[in-house]
Amino acid sequence: MFDLDRFIADCRAAAVADRSRKSVREIVARAACDGDGILKGLGKPRRAGIQKRHHAADLKAFSMIWAPCITIMPHDPGCAP
Repeated sequence: MFDLDRFIADCRAAAVADRSRKSVREIVARAACDGDGILKGLGKPRRAGIQKRHHAADLKAFSMIWAPCITIMPHDPGCAP
């Protein structure tokens, strides 16, 4: 079962050990392949939206439930106004 606290800790440790973030990407990919585990760990979503799961200077994590027919224009989320 997916454990959010363990996931955050693993991501933070990987980010410190590997500044390229490739290790973090691998942790996220591994978690994403276990959809049933995520549902058991976080609960079944009730509606579309974005939920902040962790927010710190070194790591931000959120879950997103995509509604049918929703679209977002291409953008660069790394660009701050």
